Amino acid sequence: MSPKPKVFIIVGPTASGKTALALRLAEASAKAGQFTSIISADSRQVYRGLDVLTGKDIPAEKANLRLFGLDLIDPDQTMNAAQYSDYARAILAKEIKAGRQVIVVGGTGFYLKAFVSPGSLAAVTPNDRLRQELNRLPVRELQHRLKEIDAKRLAAMNQSDVANPRRLIRAIEIASSPSPSGSVPEGHRYSFVWVGLSLPLEEIKKKIAKRVDRRLPSAISEVKSLLAAYPDRRLPIYTSLGIAPILRFLDGEISHAQARQLWTTEEVQYAKRQLTWFKKQQQIIWYDQDRISSLSFPT
Repeated sequence: MSPKPKVFIIVGPTASGKTALALRLAEASAKAGQFTSIISADSRQVYRGLDVLTGKDIPAEKANLRLFGLDLIDPDQTMNAAQYSDYARAILAKEIKAGRQVIVVGGTGFYLKAFVSPGSLAAVTPNDRLRQELNRLPVRELQHRLKEIDAKRLAAMNQSDVANPRRLIRAIEIASSPSPSGSVPEGHRYSFVWVGLSLPLEEIKKKIAKRVDRRLPSAISEVKSLLAAYPDRRLPIYTSLGIAPILRFLDGEISHAQARQLWTTEEVQYAKRQLTWFKKQQQIIWYDQDRISSLSFPT
């Protein structure tokens, strides 16, 4: 029996260097005669536009590198975890068949979960009738409804998600669905190797602050263009990190310095939530700052 194809998944909090590591590994792989495909697992980079604000810092494709998962939908569209899983798994199968090494890079936990285990979250398709019913309920009632159906799922949600109606509705939708059957467990087709980048929180904070400071001028221009083309601020794209402070700045409510600080705070809080989620994933092999520079493809 031939060995299962290995798929490398690089995870970690925002600003931990995931993309830089993936590009370095791809370059080293090319020197050894092995071409690489990188699939982004970021729920905001799937949107067209806002390249600076969402951190699309992967360079243009090279002959030895193919990029996927970026610029898939317009700002007035949505992509749920099931749709992302279908897309990414199709790309994975095609690239593996072509003999390319695949690296998945990202920090969106529910995208990654759906990707590696399509029989879990990805198998639960949207229930429009249920969503219409739940959209009329306040947050407290949604919390109560989820507790009645699946108390463990509610207890496992972080504080931000517990207060987010959209996340609560999706959790109820999943908990209300029958258990999926006939799906292929992740280990049956591929061997997933999870690589986690572990940096001290204070180092992450410094990197986030520098990145926000560098990106803010261009990000303001991007949000202006977004508003001109899509003025409905209720669109999900407007929940992206950094947009709320920039909108307040554009509305004249806060200063440039305050917008920078608020965006930085949002990113730091997000990094903490990512760390909480990833630390629960026992399959991740963690590499601290001293070991990252010498990291090569695991065997």
